[in-house]
Amino acid sequence: MKKDAFHYPSTKPALWLVGLYALSRLCFYAAGVRFDLEPIATSWQILDPVLLRENLAESLFYMPGQPPLYNLVIGLVLKLGDDPLTLTIAFRTLYSALAIASVLLLYSLVRKLTDNAKLAFGVAALFMLTPALVLYEAIPYYTLMILALLGTIAWLFHLCMERFTFVRALAMFFAMAALIYTRSMFQWQWFVVLALFCGLVLPGYRKAVFAAAIVPLALVFALYGKNVMVTGHFATSDWMGMSLSKLTTLAIDKPERQRLVEAGELSDMALMDFPFNTPEAYADIFDDVAPTGITVLDQRRKSTGHVNYNHLAYADVSEQALEDAIASVRIHPEVYLRSMGTAWLMFMRPSSDYPFLKNNRAAIEPYSRAFSLLLAGQPEYPAEPEFDLETGQIGILIAIGYTLAVLYGLFILLRCLLRRRVSAVDATLIFLWLNIMYVSVIGNAFEVDENQRFRFSVNPFIAATLAVMAARALHWLRGRGRREQPERL
Repeated sequence: MKKDAFHYPSTKPALWLVGLYALSRLCFYAAGVRFDLEPIATSWQILDPVLLRENLAESLFYMPGQPPLYNLVIGLVLKLGDDPLTLTIAFRTLYSALAIASVLLLYSLVRKLTDNAKLAFGVAALFMLTPALVLYEAIPYYTLMILALLGTIAWLFHLCMERFTFVRALAMFFAMAALIYTRSMFQWQWFVVLALFCGLVLPGYRKAVFAAAIVPLALVFALYGKNVMVTGHFATSDWMGMSLSKLTTLAIDKPERQRLVEAGELSDMALMDFPFNTPEAYADIFDDVAPTGITVLDQRRKSTGHVNYNHLAYADVSEQALEDAIASVRIHPEVYLRSMGTAWLMFMRPSSDYPFLKNNRAAIEPYSRAFSLLLAGQPEYPAEPEFDLETGQIGILIAIGYTLAVLYGLFILLRCLLRRRVSAVDATLIFLWLNIMYVSVIGNAFEVDENQRFRFSVNPFIAATLAVMAARALHWLRGRGRREQPERL
């Protein structure tokens, strides 16, 4: 009997993936990968651990720097105690669950889109084994939460396209609201555009779609309303001005900034070289902010000694930084365009090339180096990843794959517009494309330094799009080959 070249029980692919995940993670643990608890004390996005343990509800409600869901998760885990071993086990379990959920969601999505179990298994297994996933699941960032939420949203969308139910749509919109409550990149406009798209491709269920979106969208605007009450800013984070200044004001040469300050075009803050500076650097602004009695808004530094960027004064700092950034774009638009070009190049780096991953990355360096060369097409592997970008560190294959996925998604969108009809698969591909473009454009327009981490969250969408494109191309080639095959006499 002839053996299959690749065989696994067709009804049990999830168990195979879970088994492969467990085996691979044991190997990576043996290589030296350990869960890194250090960001609990040092990360800007994470509140003071003492507040998370002892004053969680008040701190989450008033914190203006970030949406609250990520810190809620961190805080609930920290309430288990302060024993490092207990926390490591708890965080490792949580992040492993998020990782395997993301892998299974990718498998299910590709299986549904291509009707090819082997291709879906291969894509999911390859993503599971990428150094980026191995490394991001070993650090308590919100990266894995975003990955799992985006995967859930896309999977639920396709289920709605296959067979619409109000419960599926409601679950999808609640997942979208949860994403906005997790990551400030995702805003109400993203929610509304995707809700309108759902209504467009599900015309027979339009009222039900919009009805399902009402409560989750109301929760989203409740978050904005809360921040208006706290800081006066209609936003899910009051850090945008400081982030944007890296691409605009601080990208201008220092002598030119000095000239613009003396001319009254920019504020004195423009002379600083670091946007997220210490309270001491903004002494005048901090001294003008009266204490509120709310610890998370009043403490200048956390109990760990690191800056508390949720201090209420940073809302004023960010507002001034935003005014300078807008003026800088008006005066020197070429600087902003050049900065965005740098951001797009960083977007194409391997996601594992991130400074805060370097210790675990060093533990699997031969493996990471091989993936960066063979899968990412990176000419120069940085043994010590830094924020500064060298041209040779761009992943050529990443850029090619991303470009193909974007162009194919655009092709599907235009084809459906011309034909004025859309299938469930094509609607899902357009849905993936919309999210890829949102993360790409918004992420690279407002941030520079961490762009490869932004792309990681939509890597499954890029992989799924490429898988469908490859499956359809192969089907077309096989059909063409049969048509061109000469008839036998």
